Order: sequence, then C-alpha cells, then structure tokens
Amino acid sequence: MASSSFIVLPSTAAASACLPLSKPAAGGSKQGRRRLLCKCKAGSGFLEEELLSYSRRLDRQDVLLGLTGVGAAGAINLGGLTLAAEPDSVPATCVTVPVTDKVIRCVSADGFQCPGVYRPEDVVDFSALPPPNGPLRVRRPAHLVGADAEYVRKYEAGVQMMRDLDASGDPRSFKSQAAIHEAYCNFHYKVTAAAVAATRTAGAIDLDVHFSSIFAPWHRMYIYFFERIIGELIGDSAFALPYWNWDAPDGMMLPPIFNNASSPLYDANRDPAHVNAVMDLNKGPGAENDLPLCTDDACVKENNLSVIYRQMAVDTALQFHGNKFCAGGTPGSPGSLENAAHTAVHIWVGGNMGVLGTAGHDPVFYSHHANVDRMWHLWTTALGNDDFLGTGTGGDDWRDTSFVFYDEKRRPVHISVRDVLDAGRLGYTYEEKETLEWLDKRPKPATGIDRSAAQPGVPAALSFPVALKKGRKEYVTVERPEEAWASGGSSKKAPEVLVVDVTIDPCEYAKFDVLVNVPKGQEARVGPQDTEFAGSFENLPHGGGDGGGRGMGRLRELVEDLGCGQDRRLDVTLVPRAGEMVVVDAVRVELCN
Repeated sequence: MASSSFIVLPSTAAASACLPLSKPAAGGSKQGRRRLLCKCKAGSGFLEEELLSYSRRLDRQDVLLGLTGVGAAGAINLGGLTLAAEPDSVPATCVTVPVTDKVIRCVSADGFQCPGVYRPEDVVDFSALPPPNGPLRVRRPAHLVGADAEYVRKYEAGVQMMRDLDASGDPRSFKSQAAIHEAYCNFHYKVTAAAVAATRTAGAIDLDVHFSSIFAPWHRMYIYFFERIIGELIGDSAFALPYWNWDAPDGMMLPPIFNNASSPLYDANRDPAHVNAVMDLNKGPGAENDLPLCTDDACVKENNLSVIYRQMAVDTALQFHGNKFCAGGTPGSPGSLENAAHTAVHIWVGGNMGVLGTAGHDPVFYSHHANVDRMWHLWTTALGNDDFLGTGTGGDDWRDTSFVFYDEKRRPVHISVRDVLDAGRLGYTYEEKETLEWLDKRPKPATGIDRSAAQPGVPAALSFPVALKKGRKEYVTVERPEEAWASGGSSKKAPEVLVVDVTIDPCEYAKFDVLVNVPKGQEARVGPQDTEFAGSFENLPHGGGDGGGRGMGRLRELVEDLGCGQDRRLDVTLVPRAGEMVVVDAVRVELCN
C-alpha cells in the first residue's frame, strides 16, 4: 500500500456502490475459482504466460488509485505459488458475513501459535467496564517527545517490561502483542464454515483485518489495548503513546526515540538507507524506484503533503474506509486511509515493518498506527466527515463487528466497532502542535510538459490482460460515464473513480503509477504534486490472498482542475515502478454513489 489515492469497491454490481460504465475484462466473472496460495517464499523464473493464464481464470479484483496507491494484493512471482487442491466452489459474488468474535477462530499451524487463547466464559464486555475517568490521555508527536526525558524513560520502561514477559506466556507480553497482528493479517483467523454456509464453500474463510472497512476500527482497538498495557505496567494510567507525525514536514523522518540502539524501542531490522533520511511517500524499496522529480528534501516533503491531501480529500466514507468484508474468496477492498501513507510508511521503514506479518515486532509500528488512527480522527473532526452512518462501509454489520482482546488486567474483552467510533469515549485525544499543511496542498496541473504532443480524440487501444514490464509504459483510452461528461463533471455524492483490475502475488512488493491525460514522453515530468498523477498501485507483502485487490482513484477534482469535464474520454498511462511483473486486466471509469 503506498503512495497515491486508491479506494476499494465490492466485486459485484449488487454489492457495489459504484456504477460501472463498461463490462469487466473478458473472462473476469466466473462462478467459482481456485485460490492462489502463497507462503511468502515465491521465487522467480516463472513463465509470463503462466501468470497471464492465471489472471484469466481469476475473478477480477479492482484496485482503485489511492492517495498512496497501495492495493490489496501484490505482484506476480508464480515460481513458488500453487493452486489449492480444493474444488472450484467459490462463487464470484460478494457474500457479506457479519464479522464478530462468535464466528471467527484462530488456527495454530505452520509453526505459528495463536496468541491470547481464552475461555468464552471468561470474556467481559467492554461496555460493562468502568468508563475512563480523569483527564483525557494525550498522544503527542513522536519527534517532539524526545525533549521530555521522563516521558521517554517511562515509555522505554513499559516496553521493556512487556519484553520481559515474553517467556511467561502473559498475553500482555510484547511477543504476544506482536503475534496478534500476525494472526489477523496472515490468515490465521478463519470465519467458521457455519457462518459462511451461504457461500457454498467447502470450509472456513480466511479473515484479514486489512483490505476492508474493518481496517481502521480494528487497529484502533489494537493500539488502545497496547497503550493501556504499558500504562498498567508502569503504574501510570495517564500514559499515552506518541504518534509518528509523518504528515508534518518536521515529522517526516524516523523519530529519534526509535533510533537508539540501546533502547527497547529500537529494531535493528529496518532499511538502513532510510533510518536517517527524509521519508518519500512516493518511493518503494530500492534506488531503481526513484522518480526523477525531486533533488532536495524540500521537494520530497511537498510531494508527501500532496500524497496526504489525496488520501484525506475523498468524498465518501466508502472511499476513505473501503468496503465491507466479503467472504467467498472475493477481493479485498481497502480505502484511502489504508492504501496511502499507511502503506508507504511500512515500505519506507522496511525490515519487519515492510511485511504485514512481522510489522508488530518493530516498536515504531504502534506509533505509526497511532498516526493512522489520528488521520481517521481528523477526517471526522477537523474535516467534518461522517464515516459510520452511511451504508458504504457496511451499516449496522460494520458497527456490530467485534473482536476479543486482552486488556491491561489480563481480561479477555469483547469490543465492537460501535465502542470505538469516538476517541474521546476511549479516554484519549491528540495534541496538535503543528499546522495541517496538507490541507492546502491540492495538486495543480503540471507545468513544463509539452501538451502539443497530445493527440486528442485518438483512442489508445490496449489488449487485456497485459503484463506490465519495467521500462515499458502502457497507454489506454477509457470512456467516461455519460452522466459525468454530459454535466461537465461528477458530484461529491456520486464522484467518478478510476478502476484498475490487477492480478498479482500478495507476497511480493509491486508498484505502478497511473497518470491521466499526460502526453507520451512527458511522464517523467509528472509526480504526486501534479493533478495528472491519479495515484499509484503499491502492494505491501502479506502472507496470503487471491492475487488481486480493488481500490478507487479519485477523479472528480482531477477532471475539474484539468478542465476536461465535458470530455468523453480520458487517456491513461500505466508506469511500472517495481515488481517483476504485474498483470493488468482492465482499466475503466465508474460513478461511485
């Protein structure tokens, strides 16, 4: 998940809030499919035709360009991947299953031991616990708390005490807490077969708390209990985690408190090239992925602010949070909150943070996600959005989604999404020391490009599926919905989105950029700060999935700022950045309503 503005939609017209203009890619809709299983050990050396053949058999997962443009599934290495020996019984339609702690279970397998096993009779309900008392706990910017020696001492002491519990089996130990994230993102949790009987599958369905509207509330719960555990261990109920303020120019580096090798907040398994560098939200691992656009840190920071703007300036809760969790093997549908800076920061830090299954082993993960949580908080407060009353994120099913976490008293606690919609009710808030500079960073049309090179009205044909190759750009002209061009553009209530269907290997890092109305040969002159940069697709490696993802790329402002609201077509350029191969199955425009 990395740098632009993609959001995810359901995979069928019935479940989707978007109205497709064109038909899906040929062969993209099947009554069933085999699943692509991945152990994150895929090797190279596969044949391109193998992947193309596989992509024709898969149901399409649509990845919309997002602020940080990261998608739900990744690139392509089929060398070590196999097709499961289960029957083609998974339906193509999205079967929504209300996710609660009553219908999911963790399975210990392949050397992984499920953390926090509990007896159902011991579970207490969060709503029955005493509400927080006293003043709100205040989460402060991580790059500023270093000046508070007493705070740093307490924070380090708390994490060390958690580490000291690792051998005890205590669910509050650092090891157990890190394993929670691995369990929920590497498909160790299953939705039980009885709960998904309607999907006509032979067994349980994999659950991942990423790639859907579950992402934000689940991580809020997770960080909340992690924070409370530290407070309990150090005897300070007012303790609050610091947040990594990567949306402010002064916070766009690894906070110094996490870069002390003698501290329990340190993790040696990070990308050494990035430890003391300004973060670039539009860069993937490896120097070959640099864009020839910025030559100084000031330029990088400006681009980063544009990335954050795209992430936050979406029109609907569906675009921000993603769609509801779908059983039956249907694609994941993340929102811009997950797909943008969140993923880019994971990739930038690298090492443990660079893979979902190990991310929780790096202490900076918790401050990173504290800021992701802050982005949600700002979206509903400073930006005045309503993210949980509409139907796009699953309505009551979403609010009733529930899980069980161990709290600071070692009690298994049942907690639902409706319990965590207001950070204030959880007893914490965020200190805002700096101006939200990204609020004023709406991208502007690129300057310095030769628009005379464009050939308006000449559609670019592209035969799908197509395998992207580094060094070779792909061009396609897409039709816009008549409702949009006839009225000179789409509205906030039914914004246009750009959809790109892909087939990838979820265990491999992959990235490509998507540009709109950029003349051939001018691509290197366009970046995140420019209107024409529609977004990036970027995959954060994770331990499983079906080889695709769906997201939404915002077009409403793009079309408005380029003055092409009455144009019937848009010229789209796909620019490969990383990954041995990515298969694109279709590109189209939809109205999301």
